[in-house]
Amino acid sequence: MEKTRSLIEGEGKMAKQYETFVRDSAQILSGRVVAIALRDLTPGKKKYRGINVRAVVSRPPKKGEPTLWIRSVVGVKEPQPASVRIVEELPEALMAIPYTDFFEVLKKAEQR
Repeated sequence: MEKTRSLIEGEGKMAKQYETFVRDSAQILSGRVVAIALRDLTPGKKKYRGINVRAVVSRPPKKGEPTLWIRSVVGVKEPQPASVRIVEELPEALMAIPYTDFFEVLKKAEQR
């Protein structure tokens, strides 16, 4: 039954789902464009593919947008999903000094 609910009407495909890991979910739920790293959860060859993006995250989820599951940095999943509208895909590798804070690098990518 859960699988049936996540089908896109008329297409017979699974709806896109992503997850992201954040320090503070309030920062990405601000309604503005933020830089985040997404992991694709949609079944298929690209499952678990990671992408860096600039996106707008909404809660409650908006109809027609992919579902986003938000997790803390230690992996605790928030009970309510959000939706994500990808504005721009960022490069696979972001310019930074090795061993620097990944979240700080994303914040700098957000400001470009």
